[in-house]
Amino acid sequence: MNCYDCATNALRPVQAVAVAACARCGAGMCRTHLHVTSDPLPGVPNPPARPEARRLTCDVCYTAERAAAGPA
Repeated sequence: MNCYDCATNALRPVQAVAVAACARCGAGMCRTHLHVTSDPLPGVPNPPARPEARRLTCDVCYTAERAAAGPA
């Protein structure tokens, strides 16, 4: 699988190997377009101590999720 964002870049399309798939939209992502964040428990104001879970998202979904979350 190739990185979707690299392949659809209008200015300079390239074929970069995807290292993961976005948890939200499923697009393949290379290391450049990959965002690794923690996966919070929804609706829990003070979650219990637990190991951090990874959440892998692409540039588009990362930006959309951060905008929907509002100011930090």
